[in-house]
Amino acid sequence: MGAMSNSRGRPDLLDQWLSGEGLATLDRVTGGSPDVLGVIDSDYVVRYVNWTAPGLTREGVIGQSTFNLIPPGDQANARDAFDEALRHGRRAKFEMFFHGDYGVLVWVVRVGPIVHDGTVIGAFTISTDATEQRRDTLDRDRFFSLSLDMLVVATPDGHLRRVNPAFSSALGYEPAELGSRPFLRFLHPDDVAPTEAAFAQVLAGAVFYDFENRYRRKDGEYRTFSWRARVDPLTGDVYAVARDVTDHRTIEAQLRHAQKMEAVGQLAGGIAHDFNNLMQAVLANVELAQLSGAPTPAVAEHLHEIEGAGRRAAELTKQLLVFSRRQPLRRARIDLDELLSGMTKLLRRLLPESIAIEHNPGRVTPGVNGDRTQLEQVIVNFAVNARDAMEAGGKLTLETSTIAIDERDCELHPWAKPGRFVCLSVTDTGVGMTPAVRERVFDPFFTTKDAHRGTGLGLATVYGIVQQHGGFVHVYSEVGHGTTFRVYLPADERASKADSSATADVDSRPAGNETILIAEDEESVRRPVIQLLEGAGYKTLAARNGREAIALLDRHLDDVDLIILDVVMPELGGPETWLLMREMRPGLRVIFATGYADERYREHLPPDAEVLAKPFRAEELLRLVRRRLDA
Repeated sequence: MGAMSNSRGRPDLLDQWLSGEGLATLDRVTGGSPDVLGVIDSDYVVRYVNWTAPGLTREGVIGQSTFNLIPPGDQANARDAFDEALRHGRRAKFEMFFHGDYGVLVWVVRVGPIVHDGTVIGAFTISTDATEQRRDTLDRDRFFSLSLDMLVVATPDGHLRRVNPAFSSALGYEPAELGSRPFLRFLHPDDVAPTEAAFAQVLAGAVFYDFENRYRRKDGEYRTFSWRARVDPLTGDVYAVARDVTDHRTIEAQLRHAQKMEAVGQLAGGIAHDFNNLMQAVLANVELAQLSGAPTPAVAEHLHEIEGAGRRAAELTKQLLVFSRRQPLRRARIDLDELLSGMTKLLRRLLPESIAIEHNPGRVTPGVNGDRTQLEQVIVNFAVNARDAMEAGGKLTLETSTIAIDERDCELHPWAKPGRFVCLSVTDTGVGMTPAVRERVFDPFFTTKDAHRGTGLGLATVYGIVQQHGGFVHVYSEVGHGTTFRVYLPADERASKADSSATADVDSRPAGNETILIAEDEESVRRPVIQLLEGAGYKTLAARNGREAIALLDRHLDDVDLIILDVVMPELGGPETWLLMREMRPGLRVIFATGYADERYREHLPPDAEVLAKPFRAEELLRLVRRRLDA
C-alpha cells in the first residue's frame, strides 16, 4: 500500500467509477444489504449511499461531508479511520454511538480504500448496526462478572484465559494473578492426574458433569469444586462452570460418620449382651470353684487369674455398652465445676508432674442432669488421652461455659443441636492430630497407640456417654498445636438436689431359706446361679423361658417368694412374663437380669424394678435377693 498515491484533486476518476453501469451495478449489489454502504472521496464528502436512516434521503445525504452524519464525540476516531484508507490505503474501523429516545444505538463502521490503477481514489464504508450484538456481549459480561458460580475459560494447553470474580475470590487471588497461568498449578497433587485425563476428554469433545477436584487457595486451604465443562469447537477453548461443594461434602461425611457410629453402637450392644452372658457363666463357675473347698495354691492362683481376666473382660464390655448407649444412667443434678474441682486430686495422680492442670470455672454455669460416674469417666478418658499426647510435658486446661445454640448455628455446624448447653472444654498442648486421625477419633477400637497402651475404646466411650446424656462432642486439633475436646450437655436450670442413693448393704453374703423361681434361657448362666442361691440356703425352681416360668408359678403359686427373670428370652421375654405373673399373684417380688439394661425394656418394667446387670458377683446377687425379700 505504501506505493499507492491518493486522488486528491482528481475527483473525475471517482465520478467515472460511480457513473453509468457502475452505479447501477453498485445499486444492484448493495440495495438489499442490511448494512449501510457508502463511498466518500478524499475530502470526506459522501458520494454514494445505498440507504439512509429514517428521516434522511439518499439525495440529501450524498454531497454532504460525512462528518455531518457522525456524532461529535466520534468524529476524531472517524477521521483517523478515513485517513488510514484515503492516505495510506489501509483498512480501518471505528464505532459511532447515537443517543436517542430509545437508548443508545451502536454502529460499527468499516472503511476500505478504493484503488484505481494503483491510486486511492476514495473510500468504501460499511456501517453495521451492532446494538443488539453489543448488548448481548455486555449481558454476557455482566452475567460472567455477577455469577455466584465460578466461570473459567481455559486454552487448549491448560492456561486460564479468563476467570470471573467468583473463581478468583474462591481461591483468594486477584483476577490478574490468575490470568494466563496453568490451572494445574492450583490443584491438589493427588488430583492432577485425574484432572489431566478429564481435560483431555473434554478437548476430544466429551461433556463433563459433576467432576470434582481440590483447588489450593492462596492461604493454603484446599476447597473441593464440582465442574461442568465442554470445548468450543471453533476456538478449542474449554468453557467450564464450577461450584464449591466443600461444605456439602463435609456434611455428607459427618452424616455417614454418624450413621456408622449408630450402626456400630447397635452391633456393640448386641455383642455386649451375648458376651455378658458368657462372662456370667465363667465368673459364676469360678466363684463356685472357689467356694467348693480349699483348692491347692496352684489351682487357687489359676482361679484368681481367670477371675481377674473375666473382670477385665466385663469392664471392657461395660465400655461397649456405654458407647452403644445401652448402659442405664443414674441421673442427678451435677455442677460440672464442682465435679472438676473434686477430680483435680485424682487427675494430679493420674498425670505426671510435667503436665500442669488448670481449671477455669465458667460464670453462673447451670448444672446438668447426668450420671456422675459416667461424666467422671469422660473427664478421665480425656485426661488419659491428653497425657499420651504430651509425653514431653505441657498443660491440661479444663473450662466450663454456658452456650445457647440456635438453628443458624446448626446450619453452620451440622454436628450441633439447638438448645442451651453447658460446655466442657478439655484442651491439651500436645502433638495434635492429622485430619485423618481427627475424623476417626471417636471410632471404637481405633487407636494410634501401641497395642499394650490402649484398647481404642476410650474416646468411643466418651462419645457414647455424651450421646446418652442428650449432648454432643466435637474435637478441634491441628498437628503441633494441641487438641481441644468440647462436650455440650443440656443445661439443667433446676435447683440442686441432694443425692438420695441408698447406702449399700454391708453384709457381703446374706443368706435365707425362701423359694426363688429363676427363668433364664442360657443353661450356662442358669445352672451356676442356682448353685449360688442354693449354696446360700435358698430353694430354687428353674425355667428355660417365660412360658415354663408361668407354668411353674401356677403349680407353686403359694410357695414362690421371689422371681428372677432374664429380660431377653425366646418365646416370652422377662417384661411380658412379668405382666402375666403379677395378675396371677399380686405383690410378688421380682428381679430382672440382663446383659444390658436397654431403655426399651425398662419402659415395660415396673417403676421400682430392680435390674441386675450381668456379669454380677455372687455378693451382688445375694445382697439384691435379700433386699427384695426383706422389702
